[in-house]
Amino acid sequence: MSSQIGIVTKFEIVRQLKKPSFWVAVLLMPLLIGFVFLISFFAGAENVDTTAHLSEDTVVAITDDAGVLPKDNPFNLYKTQDEGIEAVKKGDADLFFYIPASFLTDKKAEFYHISEGLEIFNFDGNALKQILSQYARMKVDELDAMVIAGEFEINDNKLTTTGEASNALGKAIIPFMILAVYFIFMVMFGSRLLMTVVEEKENRISEMILTTVSSKHLIIGKIISMLALGFIQILALVIPVAIIVFFNRENPMVASILSIIEISPESIFSNVILFLFSMLLFAGLNTMVGVMVPTARDASQYIGPVVVGSVFPLYFMQLFMATEPSFLVHFLTYFPPSAPVALMLRSAFGTLSPVELTIGLAEIVICSIIVMRIAIVLFQKNAINFEAVKLFKRK
Repeated sequence: MSSQIGIVTKFEIVRQLKKPSFWVAVLLMPLLIGFVFLISFFAGAENVDTTAHLSEDTVVAITDDAGVLPKDNPFNLYKTQDEGIEAVKKGDADLFFYIPASFLTDKKAEFYHISEGLEIFNFDGNALKQILSQYARMKVDELDAMVIAGEFEINDNKLTTTGEASNALGKAIIPFMILAVYFIFMVMFGSRLLMTVVEEKENRISEMILTTVSSKHLIIGKIISMLALGFIQILALVIPVAIIVFFNRENPMVASILSIIEISPESIFSNVILFLFSMLLFAGLNTMVGVMVPTARDASQYIGPVVVGSVFPLYFMQLFMATEPSFLVHFLTYFPPSAPVALMLRSAFGTLSPVELTIGLAEIVICSIIVMRIAIVLFQKNAINFEAVKLFKRK
């Protein structure tokens, strides 16, 4: 028995690995991620600050009809707006700012600068904001300036009801990452196994294969091979992302995320086990649909309810975020198609107890076995049948 399953598994894996289309699908996303990263890296390395900053050589002219600047400011002051504009035209001033008398009410000022060619990027009206900000800070004491500018940090101490430190976001990151990997598997390999079974029936390849291998071993081998190929594609996507994160670990945004991740061996183990059996259940559902339908066109129609049922908890995300799970949340947790995603969401939001996780895992395992058993039985009876399977016969 195990030898025949191994033969089918090896055959399917080797056959898929020899297809250029498989490697295109495997490498396309990692290459795209790497390409985008390289572009952003070189763009960041070669990025030149195109916004000019005021220096001692910059001649600034201002007409201050609102009287917001002190009298001892170092800028060239002009009585009228026209005089300032004329100074810019003649080259007597690099920048000219006109602050109208209505500045305090309409909060609008004007900026003038000679811009030709690439110099259009050199200066903008933000220079006036720098000037006014500096003078505003001079009018208040150090404490008020710090508060207005928001230049202080707050240590956020979140506690549980028992008084322990709470890190809900850090605990949720790894479960959400596993949930994201599960969605990648659903998108990339959800229909591959389904279409493989149907296409072999359409092309009558299954008739030849069943002369040497039993239908039971054939289905089990196909499921195992597709799961193995799914892992290859997932690793091809996860490894480049992990490498990029590693080399950018000093980046403030990446470092802030990495610093709050809470690594719990129990949580990682339970979520990985949940992920593996969820993959098995989803693969079994796809195989069962593939066995029941006669053509690939019909398969694409009937697989819709399976996918919708699997992602149904996402439509009720707000309910899953609640501290006390509602009846609908409990229902979706134990409804077989939606159980994997529901359990992963509740694990991420911290509302899943060990007992509920155990029951949910047991249910997924049992449903996976039942679904695969149904798929095997239907395939044994309909491997060379090209009509839709009737589950219930009329008397």
